[in-house]
Formats: sequence, C-alpha cells, structure tokens
Amino acid sequence: MLGGKRLCEHIQENPLEMKKWVMGSKMEPLPKSGEKERSQMLKTKFLIDLGFTENSNEMEKALKDIRGRAWKLQERFDCIVKAGLDRQDVCKMIRVSPQILNQKKSVIELKIDLLVTGLGYPVSMLVTFPLYLAFGVLRIKLRTSMYNWLKDQGVVKPMLALRTIIGSPQKVFMQRLVNKHPEGPQVWQNLKKQICTE
Repeated sequence: MLGGKRLCEHIQENPLEMKKWVMGSKMEPLPKSGEKERSQMLKTKFLIDLGFTENSNEMEKALKDIRGRAWKLQERFDCIVKAGLDRQDVCKMIRVSPQILNQKKSVIELKIDLLVTGLGYPVSMLVTFPLYLAFGVLRIKLRTSMYNWLKDQGVVKPMLALRTIIGSPQKVFMQRLVNKHPEGPQVWQNLKKQICTE
C-alpha cells in the first residue's frame, strides 16, 4: 500500500510519470524512498545514546519493541526525565522495558499523574517497575481505585508494591486484593462500570 505523502512526493519529482497511469492497469512499484532505513538509523542512534550496544541482542529486541519516529522517542524519554527521574535511571528503565516509549507523551504524563496523585507514590517507583508505563490507562485507573478503597477499609498495606497492584494477573489481583474484603467484589464491579463509562 502506498502512502499519500509518498505518492505526492513522487508525482512532484516525476510529473510526466502520471501520463503512463491508466485505470485498471498494473503499476510498477515506486523506487524505495529510503525513509524506513533513515528511521531505523535514527532509532539506532537514539538507543546508542541511551547506552545500548550496537548490533547486540538487546539493541535488536529494543528496535523490534519500540514504535514511533526517533524524535518522538526522544520527546517521550525527556517527558519521563522531566517527571523527576535521573537520566541514568530512565536509561535503565528503557533497557528493561523499551516498550514504555510506545505511548504518546500525553499518555505517559497521565500515567505518571495517576501514580503520584492517584496512588500517592513517588515517581521514583517507576525505576523499580518501569513496565507500569506500558499498562493501559483503564487498568491503572481501575486497580488504583480498588486499591485505594481497600486501603481505606484497612485490609491492605499502604505503599504495596506497584508490581502487585498493577502488574499481577487479573485472577491473582482478585484473589489477593479484591476478595480480602466481603464487599470487595461488588465494589470492583461498581468501579468497572463507573470507570468504563467516564
């Protein structure tokens, strides 16, 4: 499939090419633009700047896991640093969970706000569990709300590990947290309805 931008560029560079086009006839593929290669090169440079080793397994995995243009990746990286984390810590986080850079800057900011404002946790908790940023906003809101309710009921410890609250599988979360209170399952259902309709 051919992108509109690429087609426009090709027509501007080769205006007489259109004379050859006939409805229903097979077209020759356009010559490669080199954009994919440039993008890959810029991503590689970005990852090298973060401390990845060129041509390593770690680099290959990160290149597969990370989506988006290099400048967007830098913007997302800077957003995490500006939230109050040390640059070196953010580099380590990306080495562990490169996919955290796959979200828009606004989504990263929202998730950090839910961590700090919603849970009352310091932003430094991301260093020990960077995968938090890869989970969906709905899951984070729902589990955060449930955890806060359970905490208010005095049935769970404050400052429980993020991995337990957000990262545990649904079945485990239900058994270890929601079912700790007799009203927990009903509160969970109510929160699901409320949060899903926001």
